[in-house]
Amino acid sequence: MRKFIPIVLIIAATVLFVYYTSQEIYSLKKITIIPGNSYLENVKITHAAQSVVKWTAAIEKISVLKVGEAAELRNIQFNIPEKEVTMNAGQGAYDIKNNKIVLLGEVTANNKEFQVKSKDIKWDFKAETLTSVNEVVLTGKNVRVRADSIETFGGEKLQLSGNVMVVYR
Repeated sequence: MRKFIPIVLIIAATVLFVYYTSQEIYSLKKITIIPGNSYLENVKITHAAQSVVKWTAAIEKISVLKVGEAAELRNIQFNIPEKEVTMNAGQGAYDIKNNKIVLLGEVTANNKEFQVKSKDIKWDFKAETLTSVNEVVLTGKNVRVRADSIETFGGEKLQLSGNVMVVYR
């Protein structure tokens, strides 16, 4: 009889363990994302293709505005290693359905040759276009360019429009 007591205790402990573990797993299925109350903090995203990092993003806080449709972003740093470009913005909004992001407030982008500053920049991931209808200032080692708006095409070409002024130093 005494030989059966440890076996019974082990079986009872196993049953209790399985029961409580299954309850925790079941309760995880009940998690719901509530717009305005659900958020992620200190998020790091890396996008790679064929083992080469194409871009990375570090976002301090992502708040869900509408599940599956929109999110608010705070303190964003975006890097494109191949082009040695870093972009910083204080806040933004991400349109999940259309894969577009709007960086709000002052946005600064740097590479080894230039610094670009503007406000309220829109980036369309599908079309790979960046636009801003606000004043943009490009500053390089020996040049400063100011324009009323900027638009890029496919990440390679850019167009400055409206009252473009170039100052060489």
